[in-house]
Order: sequence, then C-alpha cells, then structure tokens
Amino acid sequence: MGDAIDGRPERLFIKVILPKQGTERRVSGGGAPPVPFRDVTPAFRGHLSNQLQAIRRVIEPSVLRTGGAPIRVRLLPGAFAKSHRPENLFTDQTCPIIGAGQLGELYLKATPRGVDALDSIVLRTAAERTIKEISSIESIEPITADFRRRGLSPNEILRSSPRRGDAFATQVHLFDFGPGRGQESLVQDFRRSCAASGVPVSQRGYGDSSYRFEADCHNPGDVEALSHVVGVRAIRGMPTIRTVLPAGANPRGFPDDLPVPAAGSGDFPVVVVVDSGIRDDLPALNQWVVGRDQQVAPPYRNTGHGTFVAGLICWAKQLNPALAGIDSNRCGVFDLQVLPNWDPVQGETDFLQEPDFLQILETALQEYSDRYKVWNLSLSTNQICSLTEFSSLAVQLDELQQHYKVSFVISAGNYEPLPLLGYPRTGDELVRGRITSPADSVLAITVGSVAHTSHAENGPQTGQPSSFSRHGPGPNYVIKPDLVHFGGSCCVNGTDSRGVRSLIPDGTGEGLGTSYAAPLTSRILANIYHQITPAPSPVLARAILTHHARHPRTEARVGDDDVDFIGFGVPAPLPYCLECSPYTSTLVFEDVLRPGYFLEWDDFPYPPSLMSDGRYFGDIWMTIAFSPSLNPRWGSEYCETHIDAHFGVYYRQRSRTTNQETVKFKGLVPPEHRNPGELYESFQVASLRKWSPVRTYFGSLGESGVRADRWRLKVQLLARHNIEEDALTTQPFALIVTIADLRHSPQTKLA
Repeated sequence: MGDAIDGRPERLFIKVILPKQGTERRVSGGGAPPVPFRDVTPAFRGHLSNQLQAIRRVIEPSVLRTGGAPIRVRLLPGAFAKSHRPENLFTDQTCPIIGAGQLGELYLKATPRGVDALDSIVLRTAAERTIKEISSIESIEPITADFRRRGLSPNEILRSSPRRGDAFATQVHLFDFGPGRGQESLVQDFRRSCAASGVPVSQRGYGDSSYRFEADCHNPGDVEALSHVVGVRAIRGMPTIRTVLPAGANPRGFPDDLPVPAAGSGDFPVVVVVDSGIRDDLPALNQWVVGRDQQVAPPYRNTGHGTFVAGLICWAKQLNPALAGIDSNRCGVFDLQVLPNWDPVQGETDFLQEPDFLQILETALQEYSDRYKVWNLSLSTNQICSLTEFSSLAVQLDELQQHYKVSFVISAGNYEPLPLLGYPRTGDELVRGRITSPADSVLAITVGSVAHTSHAENGPQTGQPSSFSRHGPGPNYVIKPDLVHFGGSCCVNGTDSRGVRSLIPDGTGEGLGTSYAAPLTSRILANIYHQITPAPSPVLARAILTHHARHPRTEARVGDDDVDFIGFGVPAPLPYCLECSPYTSTLVFEDVLRPGYFLEWDDFPYPPSLMSDGRYFGDIWMTIAFSPSLNPRWGSEYCETHIDAHFGVYYRQRSRTTNQETVKFKGLVPPEHRNPGELYESFQVASLRKWSPVRTYFGSLGESGVRADRWRLKVQLLARHNIEEDALTTQPFALIVTIADLRHSPQTKLA
C-alpha cells in the first residue's frame, strides 16, 4: 500500500474536475411507430364509454361548486413508462392529468364537458397515437370515500389518531389540480365542508402548496363527512413523533479522560441533534455543545435519549474502542430540544404531532442552517412507509433540505414487538418490518443498524441487520436505508442485548436502536463538510459518504439480496472517504445537466499504468448523486428527474460480410442492483432502482483486460411529466469515479 504516513498507509488526494469540462450534446430524437397494447375493438370502446358516462353522473353535482372533480385511471402494466403515457388523450380539452398515485395510476380533473369530449374520442378516433393511448387504459373510476380512507373504516381512522381534548387529530391531503386549473375553488369547498360539519382545520407546519391540513374530528361521522368531500385525496390519523426509550445496560461510571476541545478552539464540525435535549450538567460534554434551543416545556423534559445520541457524536471511539469503522475525529453538537418525555416512569408525558415538529424545525433552520449543515434526526413516527406513496413528513423534510441546503440523517426506525426480526427475512417479516416515516425522505440519509457481534443462536451474526432494525425499500423502490452502522444487537426474543455505549444519567451504559447508528453516520458526514474547502454541496457530500461504503460482512460491494436491509453498506470513516490508496485514482465531477442534452468526456484519460499491449485493466466503481426535481402530487412518481451514467470504451469491429470496419461503444461499468432482462417501467423501478437519487455502478475488466481504442464517460438527464419543456429546468449532480488496481501490482501504482 505504499509508505506509512503518521502510522497509517500512504494516502493520496482525490482529484476534482472543474465544471464545464465535458462536452454538451443534444439527445437524438426518434422512436418506433405506435403499437397498441391490445386490440381497440368496438366492445372495448363501449366498455370505456360506459365507465365515462357513469362518472359524469357522479361528478355533476360537485362540479357546480368546485369547477371539476378528480377521477382516476389505471393503466396496463406495460404502459407505465413515460413514453407510453396517454398525454394526447387526457388534455385540457378533455380531462387533463393532474397527478399520479401508485405506479400506473393517474389522476385526472374531470368536468361534464370534458368527459363528453373524452367519450367522443374514445368512441370515434382513428388516429394511431390516440388508439395506442386508449389501448393502455385498464379502467376509469371515480374517487370514493373508501379510497380516500385507504380501505379503513372511520372508527379505524380515529383509533390511529392522537387524542387532543375532546377531538382526534387527523391529517387530510387534498388533490392538487395544478396551476391555472381552479385549485382555489377546491380548497374553498373543502373549508366550507369542514365548517358545515363543525370540523376545525389548520395548515400550520405545512406549506400552502402542500394542500395538507390538520383536522380535528370528534366522532366517526366527522371522518365519514370528510371522506365524501370531492377534493380530498386521503385522510388518516395524524402521525406523532417519537424516539426509542434509552437503555442503560452494563452501567459504568462516567470516564474522567474523555477529550475536550483545546482552550479557545471552536474549529470543529458540528451536528445538530434534533432530539429530546442534551444534559447541561456535565462540564466535559458542555464544552462540545456549541448552542442550545430548548422547545420543550420544563415539566416534559427528559434528556436521556438526546444525551445518549450526543455522546456518540462527541466520543464514539473513546466510549466504544472495540467498534470497527469509527474514527476519533472531533465533532461537536448543537442541542435542538423538540421531543417531550413519553416515558411515564420519568414524569409527566406528552406527544409531538407532525405539524408542531415541522414548525419548530423550520424556525431552527431559518436561524442555524447557514452554520450547521448536518442535522441528526434519531426519531420516527407510528406510520409504516408505503411502497406507493411518500409520507407527508418525508415530503416536508425534503422541501426543507432543498430550501435550506442541509443534510438530514434519519434513523430507519425500530421494530419493537416480540419476536423481533430474523435474517434472512421472509414472509410477513418483510411487511411488518418496513421502515417508518420519515425514513422515506428522498434527500435524507436513512441509517439502519447492523450487529457488531455474533449470537450463538436466534440472533444476527456480525454485520447482519440487527433484529430490531427496520428495512426497505422506500416508496417507488428507492433504496432505504441508504447506509447502516452499528446500533447494537440482541436475539429475536429480545434477550442477550449487546449495545453500543454512550452517556446515561449515572455514567455510561449500552443502548440498542437505529437511533444510535444514525449519529455514527452523522459525525462522518459533518467531518466531510468540515474538511472540504469550500464546503461541498449536500449532493456532493452525500456522494462522498456513499462512494466508499461497503458490505459490513464481506467489505465488498452490496449485492441485490442485501440492499433492502443494509443499503450501500457501512460508510468509510475519515480520512479514507476523502483520499485514495496508491493503487486507486478517484475523480470527482460536479456539474449541471440540461433536459434534452447529455454531457460526455470523450477520450477519457484512463490511467496509463493500467494499459498494456492495447489492453486496459482494473476495477471501476462510480457513484452518482443528485437532488431530483420533486413533486408530491405525482405520488409514487414523486421524483421527476433521473440521471444515467455510462462509462466504457470505443472499439473497432469488422463486418464478416462486408469486411468494413466500424467503431462502436460498449459500456463496461453497469449500474448495481439491476436485472436488464425486463423492459417494463415497473421492473425498472423495482429492480434497477430507476428514479433513485443515488446510484452506484461497478465493473471489473478481469485478468485479461479489455482491448479498446479509447474511453468515454457520458451522463444524461431523464425527466417525467414533460418538465423538460420548462427552459429553466436544470439538474445539478455529483459523480465520483474510482479506477483501481486491486492486485496492487508495483508497476501500476497510480500516484
């Protein structure tokens, strides 16, 4: 590995490629003639016409008040891709598309006149493109009260709603007709309906354009009434924010040799601990606390959980010297106290509802986001994440991260009922153990827990998911958790607990939870922000954090079988995530893509030391990260942009029939977590992780290498919902490319 420096192997700096070094080229158009998904027979046309006429009768009374009513269309599985979307059939002249739900489910704004125009096209059109679009339709249906409640009864909705006085707090989400389509009338009708039913509503904590409301329902009749309001998209119990109860197994006294900052030295990275508060009676810990913002009333304060988290950020290595992958870099904390006590043993209890949490968090971001870029959220809600829709809390957290340019690190959530989760996970474990909101935040880094030790039986082995650690994927099959770290371990029956060690009231003790894996990742990310000048964007910081993450058991790439449980793996600590070994070369690209164009680096400078006799050698891995355009009205299609990267070679091929030589391109670094055998959009979303905001690639050139003329790197933007028609739409991204000689051959040292 080269000469030792300061007791560790020689490390080399990574190289940053300045923007606008690539060549921008327009994406070529074209496409095959439209081919229908099925025969559009007179009987099929009549079937759709009957559905439209039934819808017309249902919506006519409400349209007088709102100017339109939402309806839904379900598409055939093969028609889910953007290129097949029936956008010529559903227009402003008929019933325009206003959003989407689960994959293959579209929402339209319907009026009697629009339904009649659509009916006429369905019955009479002969245009090839329109016939193909008609053939893609499975059904056209009204929005029902049962649909708005997601199949739950009004009583079941109330049982999942926190009680506040004589009412139950519910969350109501309205449809969004989009700009210029009468959304205000829909909102006014909702408010009038709530007033008529005596249901107070508020939008506190939610942005005006979120169309989410807090509604206080007094009885099942109130829920039933809201379920019949034409503009309502969904109604559910209001999520409450919580943490796990801190544990204190194997207690020890408070160490007297924990490091503190040097006198007058405030130059260290800081993590904002969004939690239950941090103790203020420990002089050594106070020296790492750069500020406090206490939003919990004194009778409800219980700082146990927040102090445990803070101890791991400040002194992770000193308190857990045997844990691998933890560095001793300095890191301080800012105490943002938001979570009230909910342990009756510790005193008076209270709960924090989603709108209150969002209000407090945004106020803090307004004041502190310029100074502190990493915010640790070791918390969760009582809401299991859907596979088809991003949670309201996740959507709001994404909006805050984009606006304030910060990174949230969120725990994946803990599964608590006994028995806990085994591994491999099968059957109903895959449903019961899914992540909880807000771990489905697209822009946040969600962290699960893996075991740091092995159990003889009925428990995980070292590097396997902890039996309490919830798993993914997230909605639309986004990879969640993103990363994992050590959060303790126990058997599936809850016995033989072996936790990570941090601060408890009387000294130090061991605790279990994804809450304690998250801060181990937060401190790495804070050091990445701190040690790079100028400070990186959240996208680049996330790419760096992910790029050198590895499987905790094998230290290799994470395979398809494990990605839903450990994401991209355990992140590498500093300095290893910022430097190279002498046998690797790492390039960092940060640039901007425009819709309709791609960037390419032709004749890419592949390391000469990995070329011999016209052949190239080495292993290559890439990580691309970006903050996609996001729009919650599109449901599972919340992420509107996607970036593809291609890295490969040009080679010469001679035709056997004409003996002419042509130059062709071949990609050699394919995306990981893929299966190229299917083309349907549903498969690409689930198996290729299309539309995920972070994607990794890996390719090995093998022992015999690859013969080629030159290398080429290409990065291209894909977009949904015609947002590429907006001339202002651009997509920043960060791409990291590492080329390595894993054989460590002396002649191929890449210094």
